[in-house]
Amino acid sequence: MHYMDPDMLRYMKQVNDYLQYLNQQIQQLNSKIQEMDKEIDELKKNNIQPPVIRNEYRFDLLKVEKLEGTLNIGLNPTPSSTDSSIEEFSVGQSLHTPSVAAQQNPQMFHCIQEQVKDYLNSDAYRALEVFEHQYQYPLDEPYRKFIVEDVKKQIDQRIRYYLLKHPEPAENTQESIIEEVKRDIEKTFEAFIRNLPRKENEN
Repeated sequence: MHYMDPDMLRYMKQVNDYLQYLNQQIQQLNSKIQEMDKEIDELKKNNIQPPVIRNEYRFDLLKVEKLEGTLNIGLNPTPSSTDSSIEEFSVGQSLHTPSVAAQQNPQMFHCIQEQVKDYLNSDAYRALEVFEHQYQYPLDEPYRKFIVEDVKKQIDQRIRYYLLKHPEPAENTQESIIEEVKRDIEKTFEAFIRNLPRKENEN
């Protein structure tokens, strides 16, 4: 029996979920087009000149540039010198973290990792919904899960980045890093939703 790596299985499932979402959006667009075709046919039958209407269809989706790697949703462990937070939404960016970070404070790393994952499994979804409401851009549950699951795969890089900033941990270092990573995740969510395409009559 052929053995497949668990990470590859998870990735394949994630891609499949995303493709299902794409298919759903395409079906919705096809339905709209069919409705418009019917309206045009009716106008032709009645010999009525249709009004000039500008229709613009946009996929409210992630831009997939290549499928052989993960879809990176903005967690960038190499920010500018003036700000370690995430200010721009990006897809397919490279993640570079010095390898020495993987060897620093392994116990603290795992503690932070577990708490951040707990956050991603619960409160992160609520944070995402807050931004959906703020920007009036509701997402469906599979799409939320797709975003959160993709961010999960990037948190280790971010934790290592902050551990590098604290080579000599103080008493509150662990809690500080947890809060910084949470803040970055929430800024990623906000930037992602803020940059989704909107219709021209929307703010």
